[in-house]
Amino acid sequence: MVLARQYLGSVLIGGLVAIAACEPVTTNFATTDYSANATVTYTWQVRYNRADGRDRPNDTRLEKFASTSLENQNGVRPGLAVTGPDNEGLWWPELPPKPTVDDVEARQGENEQPESPELIKSVDYTLTVDQPGQQKTLPTSYKVYRQAVKAHADQRPLEVILGPQDGSVINVNVQ
Repeated sequence: MVLARQYLGSVLIGGLVAIAACEPVTTNFATTDYSANATVTYTWQVRYNRADGRDRPNDTRLEKFASTSLENQNGVRPGLAVTGPDNEGLWWPELPPKPTVDDVEARQGENEQPESPELIKSVDYTLTVDQPGQQKTLPTSYKVYRQAVKAHADQRPLEVILGPQDGSVINVNVQ
């Protein structure tokens, strides 16, 4: 019984140490020099499936065709924007050319059947900050991007909270 308690105690302490080790180490700092960026991209892709009737997960191949991108900065309409702002406040570029039947067939492998081309929309959010002595551009989320856009419009400084190894912006607080 005593041995069981000692073992249980060791397991609990080990578990707490493991949980504490998983907590992100963050860096906080305030800045007035920042830029909220959202790079929006349209990409045409085609899914090729095996034509022999078998349906296995590895029997599908995705092929990317033409794409176009546009950088949104601080919520201001970029000069090359064609549409927008959308429901997330983002401006979008002109659509890339849709792949033709010849384009799709040229990339078709033996025993493959292509599906119709599909237009994929994607967004990468970053925050560029002036950390004492250097400027860094770090990945972030839509939520952080929107907070920074609003703060920038009001010319308000941000408290920036970085994630593990200062590799991303996990939160900002408007000052």
